[in-house]
Amino acid sequence: MRQLSRVSLLVMSVSFLSTVFASEAASPAGNSSPWLGVVGSLGGLILGAIQFIVGLSLAAYSVNKGLDILSQLLGGINIWAEIKKKNAAIALLAAGVVISYTRVIAGGIDAMTKSLAATFGGEWYIGLIGLLSGLINLGISILVASFAITVVFRVMDKLTSDIDEKTEFANGNVAIGIVYCGILIGVSGLVTAGVTGIGSGFSVLLTSVIRALVS
Repeated sequence: MRQLSRVSLLVMSVSFLSTVFASEAASPAGNSSPWLGVVGSLGGLILGAIQFIVGLSLAAYSVNKGLDILSQLLGGINIWAEIKKKNAAIALLAAGVVISYTRVIAGGIDAMTKSLAATFGGEWYIGLIGLLSGLINLGISILVASFAITVVFRVMDKLTSDIDEKTEFANGNVAIGIVYCGILIGVSGLVTAGVTGIGSGFSVLLTSVIRALVS
């Protein structure tokens, strides 16, 4: 949680600066300035930096959180201890969980950046609304990532009632590890698309509402 707080503070600071640059570039007084294009380009560069910084900051969190969820779903099994014992089934499953978790969060980061980009050229308060919706998008993606992994396990447990997955993973059944890894990665692609779409739609709706209220 402390890491997420630091990331949020960092995003807010950098995003506010990008909004200020964008507003300055769109102001009437700046239309005659030869630096107008430079300022606008700088705003786009800052948005790119936001994606990079947030992604890098959340990398360790995503890995640890994904493996923690996996451990809970497998009855508290020590993931790294199993990997140390060369349990290929657990290793494959852990890889699938980490990939799927990071993909969904990446969709949230992308939606956050698009929310900020959609506010470029507007008033400063519109930029702050974009920042708020962007952070909400990121929060939603983190929650959805955990939920999606849990749902996959619950659904598969119902579909394969004649298989004790926990026992199979503990015994190193590589086949079930491969299947689960593929399912998790496949589902994460669908979830990521949904998160990105929801995030973009939420940003557009919120910005439109605020503009309607202040007009």
